[in-house]
Amino acid sequence: MSQPDGEPRPRASAGHRVVLRLSDGREVPLRGMTLLGRNPRPDDDEVVTDLVTLTDPRLSVSKTHLLVGMDAAGPFVVDRHSTNGTMVTLPDGQQILCGPGQTVRVPPGAVVTFGDFTLVPEHDGQG
Repeated sequence: MSQPDGEPRPRASAGHRVVLRLSDGREVPLRGMTLLGRNPRPDDDEVVTDLVTLTDPRLSVSKTHLLVGMDAAGPFVVDRHSTNGTMVTLPDGQQILCGPGQTVRVPPGAVVTFGDFTLVPEHDGQG
């Protein structure tokens, strides 16, 4: 539901949480800003809640490849100037190539592909 100015209302957090389901089988709760990569490191001025290290022998993922976060409008990703890029595939099959530093919304049912990995942000729990 939107406010009169068109901005989305914050979601009720009671009973709702987002879990990042990774293609390597891990499920990572999205508790704030999460960085993913082979050796993820935040910028000096960046507040990051979680660092998720990926084992990637083929080096398809950059050291700090992807930021995943959530705000009142829902989950989003930001490509961190990775070598192999980040793609969001929407439920209708449309694909959005994430430009370096660009924020891309991840609606329910979308899949994020980065290197040889994928992740799906899913809402867990009842609201």
